[in-house]
Amino acid sequence: MLRGFVYLILTIFAITLIRAVIGLIGKAVAQLFEPEGGESERVSMKDKSPKAGELVQDPVCGIYVSTQTKLTKTSNGEVYHFCSEKCMEKFEGKQES
Repeated sequence: MLRGFVYLILTIFAITLIRAVIGLIGKAVAQLFEPEGGESERVSMKDKSPKAGELVQDPVCGIYVSTQTKLTKTSNGEVYHFCSEKCMEKFEGKQES
């Protein structure tokens, strides 16, 4: 009985050790394939997103966009915000017809 308990403890320890080694190898391989710039490049991409502004729905596609967007159109005294120029052009086409 004691021998079985010792084998169980040794097996758990061996599995834990093997998992740690595989994790370290996985991280090393991931760093080899990481693009130039690494983590700092990902952070700078986040910094380019709008920091403030209420979210409103694009009237064409329904995506929520910040009120800070430059793609806006005023029609009948109401301001509309768009996610892309394509959506803004579709909206203008509907207004003309």
